[in-house]
Amino acid sequence: MLSRTKVENILSLGLNGMNICLYLLVIASTIVKCLNANFSQIVMGIYGIIIAALLVVNEFHQSNISIDYFPFICLYRGRGMVLIFFGCLVLDVAVVNIIAGTLNLAFGFLYIIMSYIPSYPPLRPIGINWQNWKDFSAEGLDLMGPKHMEIEVSRIFIIAYNKSRSIKVSYCYCRAM
Repeated sequence: MLSRTKVENILSLGLNGMNICLYLLVIASTIVKCLNANFSQIVMGIYGIIIAALLVVNEFHQSNISIDYFPFICLYRGRGMVLIFFGCLVLDVAVVNIIAGTLNLAFGFLYIIMSYIPSYPPLRPIGINWQNWKDFSAEGLDLMGPKHMEIEVSRIFIIAYNKSRSIKVSYCYCRAM
């Protein structure tokens, strides 16, 4: 029987895989959209490709730059807004663009709905989720998350929460659970 931690880890790995697929689909559909476009659409397409490529890299390794300057990427609501933006950016008359735009819009709204459910695990890069999966699956262990991962997630949440509330905090204590 699967425990809650394993189900959360499977969900997190599935969301990481879906995010990577959606970002790659955005890149492909933006290229298709730019083939027969005017100059302003090509410039917007280039920005969309760059942002999607950086988000693919962010799914594999989350840097301190993305945590400090783009904390909305670490939250479900922010990730949903980014996917809605991509859905609107790539939506066009080509079949690939309709599929990519619809999928991005649907998953964007799904992420926003998931942001209101408090029991979902926080967003983490695929490397951390995969390491947690290997730790949980080792010799049939079914334990709470590793302490160092919970501290990092607490730090990400505190930074994102404080920046969204415009509160200046000069120090914070993270407690391992």
